[in-house]
Amino acid sequence: MKRVLFVLVMLFNTVCVFAQADYPAAVAKFQRYYNQKQADSLFNMYGPNMKAALPLDKTTAMINQLNSQAGELKSVTPLRNGYKAVFDKVTLKLSMHLNNDNQLEGLHFTGYEEMKDSDNVVLNGIHGTLIAPPGSKKVVLFIAGSGPTDRNGNSSMGLRTNCTKMMAEALEKAGIASLRYDKRSIGASDATPEKDLRFENMVDDAVALIKMLKERYAEVYVAGHSEGSLVGMLASKTNVAGYISIAGAGESADILLRKQLDLSMPNSAAKASLLMDSLKKGYSIQEPSGELSVILHRSIQPYMVSWMKYDPQQEIKKLKIPVLIIQGTTDLQVSTHDAELLKKAKPDATLLEIEGMNHILKEAPAEKNENFITYTKPDLPLKEEVMKAIIPFVLAQK
Repeated sequence: MKRVLFVLVMLFNTVCVFAQADYPAAVAKFQRYYNQKQADSLFNMYGPNMKAALPLDKTTAMINQLNSQAGELKSVTPLRNGYKAVFDKVTLKLSMHLNNDNQLEGLHFTGYEEMKDSDNVVLNGIHGTLIAPPGSKKVVLFIAGSGPTDRNGNSSMGLRTNCTKMMAEALEKAGIASLRYDKRSIGASDATPEKDLRFENMVDDAVALIKMLKERYAEVYVAGHSEGSLVGMLASKTNVAGYISIAGAGESADILLRKQLDLSMPNSAAKASLLMDSLKKGYSIQEPSGELSVILHRSIQPYMVSWMKYDPQQEIKKLKIPVLIIQGTTDLQVSTHDAELLKKAKPDATLLEIEGMNHILKEAPAEKNENFITYTKPDLPLKEEVMKAIIPFVLAQK
């Protein structure tokens, strides 16, 4: 499928809450304004955060690009957790979030085909896909990264990688079972209001899935990608056979975010650093204006506070199991320095740095624009070194 522009509005673990707001009316307006290319009318539907994140010129560009790539929006049908949006050229899942004034504060699309992936595991509202080769005694639990990333490694923020799905399929060929799942509030899994979400919720979900898998498999392994690396570290204290960190940060979330904001929001980075100092100490802050409201709005702050208190170096030290650390040299989000920090904290871990591999485990140059182009090409294969490391690691234990 051609690249589709997705609206970057809600970061980290995005939540779409269907409360008393008038969603049917909002969906109908969106369809009308989109088809008629009335960017100004759509912009007037926005709440303050959305207007700051997606000003009129960007809204116009979004509508034009989406029209060019997807075509006319023919129909919108309610689903259990969103809407089925049928365009001329593609069918997508549409999710919205309205504030208490019925203003649009979140809008994103995910691939509808991905949502039809078999939901053959459901536990406490978490939906996942279990691939179970006959006779397998080993299983790998995959934990996705930050943002609205689904079980396959795709997200509503434009990420179309299939990287997790590809890893699971490679394990199947090796006779190894796997479970990948949609995090809470993502994909088919049940939603938690953003204001109630904590980092520990993600860990609790992973621990529950590990316990379920241990009832069926002799050996359970945990593989966490990106933010899922830290979730996996904490969950792996549940007596698992081995742990795999894939593109995982080596420093706490506040340090990682400061570095990323220096690149993505240089004009606001200094102010963001001061605000994160307060969050790091556990204090709530006044909601900032402008572009920082996207990542530091009031309802996300409790999650941020709960995430920042964990230091990956301290957590990986606590693991008494075999550990594999995988990191690409052209990863623009997490560096080889992070992997080396994890290795230093856990000297008996195996560290593999893969030349020319980016954050989504694909071949990519270091140049930013060319690197990010790979994020929208789901058919690009994984770097072969990834599975050449993971499969032997799993097979070798016990």
